[in-house]
Amino acid sequence: MINKKILVIDDERLIRTTTILLLKKEGAVAIAAADGKEGIELAKKEHPDLILLDIMMPGMDGWQVLETLRSEPLCASVPVII
Repeated sequence: MINKKILVIDDERLIRTTTILLLKKEGAVAIAAADGKEGIELAKKEHPDLILLDIMMPGMDGWQVLETLRSEPLCASVPVII
């Protein structure tokens, strides 16, 4: 996991912070988004190796985020863990 870029998309601040800390401890480059829209923009900009995605978020839920990511050429092949 060393130097792998992982994007965490979750509306719960505590979960985002804890997950980022654990990923960094394991040597990953971890970035976070607080909602689906921000997550999609970060995914397009940062080209992560993996996305950890929350399902239950206000506004755009995880399924909508996943559908949008799969339709974006830059993000379509990025593995997503829900």
